[in-house]
Amino acid sequence: MTTNRWIEISQHLYRHLLRLYPQSYRTTYEAEMFHVFTDQCREKYQQRGGLGMLSLWLRTLVDVGKTVVVEHVSDPNAKVGLLEAMPNTPLPWKGVLLVLIPGLIFYISQIEQVTSDMDWFFFAYYRAAFFLIVPVLLVWLFARRFPLWGLIPLGLLCGTLQSYGGYYLSNKLDFTPHLEAIWKVFGYALDLYYVIPVSICLVLICGLIWYNVYHHQFSKSAWRWLALYGVLLAFQLVGETCRCIYLGSNWESITQLILQRLPWTLYGSLPFLLLVFIGKLFARKHGGLSFLLLLGYLLPNLALWRSSPDGEWTDYTLFYGMALLALIYRFIVALVAPVWLVREASIPGRQRAASISADVAIFCRMAINIAGGVLVTNQYIFQMSWLNYVLTIGNQLLIAAGVGLAVALYLPKEKDSAVVSPPLEAVTE
Repeated sequence: MTTNRWIEISQHLYRHLLRLYPQSYRTTYEAEMFHVFTDQCREKYQQRGGLGMLSLWLRTLVDVGKTVVVEHVSDPNAKVGLLEAMPNTPLPWKGVLLVLIPGLIFYISQIEQVTSDMDWFFFAYYRAAFFLIVPVLLVWLFARRFPLWGLIPLGLLCGTLQSYGGYYLSNKLDFTPHLEAIWKVFGYALDLYYVIPVSICLVLICGLIWYNVYHHQFSKSAWRWLALYGVLLAFQLVGETCRCIYLGSNWESITQLILQRLPWTLYGSLPFLLLVFIGKLFARKHGGLSFLLLLGYLLPNLALWRSSPDGEWTDYTLFYGMALLALIYRFIVALVAPVWLVREASIPGRQRAASISADVAIFCRMAINIAGGVLVTNQYIFQMSWLNYVLTIGNQLLIAAGVGLAVALYLPKEKDSAVVSPPLEAVTE
C-alpha cells in the first residue's frame, strides 16, 4: 500500500521514540509496535485526515511516556544506570543525569543567590531535600531497591535536618510537650534537645563499628582514619572548653557553659560520622559509589549571605572573593565530584575522584570560613580570637578525616582486601 508524506514523517518520528525503551524491550517488541503504529496511521488518515493523525499522536505520546518509565523501572536489564551500576563499568549517562539533579538545583540556586536579589538558594537550602526524597522513596517502595541516584537526596536530607538544630526539630516533630528542655544534673542544666540526639548518634555509631568489625569489614586504614577523627573531635572539645573558660566569670558559670557547649559541638560532628557508617551499609550494593551519600550531605553544608545583619558589607572585595569560592565549592560538590565518581570504573580511579574532589571542596570551605571571620571583623571592628580560627580549621579537618574514613570503608586498597569483604566493584553478578 502506498503511503503519503505525513505517514512517512510519523513513521520516522516513531522510530526515534522507540529508542527510549530499554534495549531488551525493543529487541522483543520494536518490530511489532512499529507495524501496529503504521497500520493505525493509515487507518486514522483515511478516516479523518490530519485531525485523525493528530489524535493518534496525542494518544501515542501519552502511552509511550507512561510505558517507557514503567519498563525502565521494572525491566531487570534496564535497572543498570537507573537503579544501580554494573561492577567495573562507568555508570551510563542516563544514570549520571539522575545523579546530577540535586546538584544542578543547588548550583543554579547558588549562582542566582550571588548575582541577584532573589532567594531561590535558601528555599533550596531548607526545602529541596524534602521534595527530592519523595521520588526516591516511591522507587524504593515499588522496585524494592534503593536507587543509586537516591543516595545524594538521602545525604542532602540528613544535612538539612542537622542544620535545623535539635530545638527546631523537636518542635517540628512535636516532642516539646513531652520533653523538658533542661535537665538538672548535680545542680547544672543540660540541654536535652542536644544531649538526646548526641546520645543516639553515639549508640548507633558504636553499634555500626561493632557490626563492621564483626563482619571483618574494618581495615587497618579505616582504624587509622577513625582514630584521627577521634583525635580531632577531642581537640574540638578541648578548644570549646578553653573558650568556655575564657567566657566564664567563675567556676560555676564555666562549668555550665561547658555542659552546654560540648553537646552542641558533638551535635555538629557526630551525625557526619554516623552517615559515613550508614554509607557502608549501602556499599554492599553500590560499592564505592556510596560516597554519593556524603556528597549529598556536603551539598547544602555551606551558606553565603549577601548582606550583613545591619545592611551592607564594608569590604566587597573580600565578599566577592568568598562568593567565587562558594561557586567553586558548589561546582565541585554538585557537578564535578558526582560525574567523576560514577564515570570511573576502577577502584583507584574512584579513590582519586572521591579524595581529590573532597579535598578541594574542603579547602574552599576552610578559606570561606576564615575569610568570613575577617569580613565580620572588618565590618564590626572587633578582633576574633585565634581560637576561633583554629576551631574553624579543625571543623574542616574533621570532615576531611570523615572523607578519608569513607574512602577506606567503601573503596579499600588491595592490601586491605584480606581483612575486608570484597566491595561491589570486585563482585560479578
